[in-house]
Amino acid sequence: MAAHTELLALEQERRRALVEEDHGRVAELFADDLVYVHTTGLVQGKADYLDYACSAVQYLAIERGELQVRFYGEALAVMTGPQCNTLQKRGGDQAVCAEGFATQVWVRGAQGWQISSFHATRAAS
Repeated sequence: MAAHTELLALEQERRRALVEEDHGRVAELFADDLVYVHTTGLVQGKADYLDYACSAVQYLAIERGELQVRFYGEALAVMTGPQCNTLQKRGGDQAVCAEGFATQVWVRGAQGWQISSFHATRAAS
C-alpha cells in the first residue's frame, strides 16, 4: 500500500510542478526514455515535451478524477484515470480545457519512481 500512496503523491507533485512551472521537478518525474502522447496525437520524447511545457503552453490547472493504480511486480505500475488540463498557448489569452483519460506507466529505478509513458486520449463527446 505504501507504493500506491507514493505514486498518488508523485502524480499530485507532477501536476503542481507543471502549473507552478517547476520544470526541473517535472524533468525529475519523467524517465529519460519517456514517450508522451498528447490528446492531439502529438508524440514527444522527454526533451521535446519539456521544451513544449517551457515554451509552447502554460498549464493553468490540472485536475484528475479517481485514479486506479495496478502493480506488475515491484518496479512497474500503470496508473489510469480521467484528467482535465486547463492551459493556454504562451502569449495567448484564451484558456482551453482539454478533458480526457490518461494512462501512465511508472517504473522504479535508480532515480525512484518515474513516468516512462504518458498517453492521453480526448474524452468522447
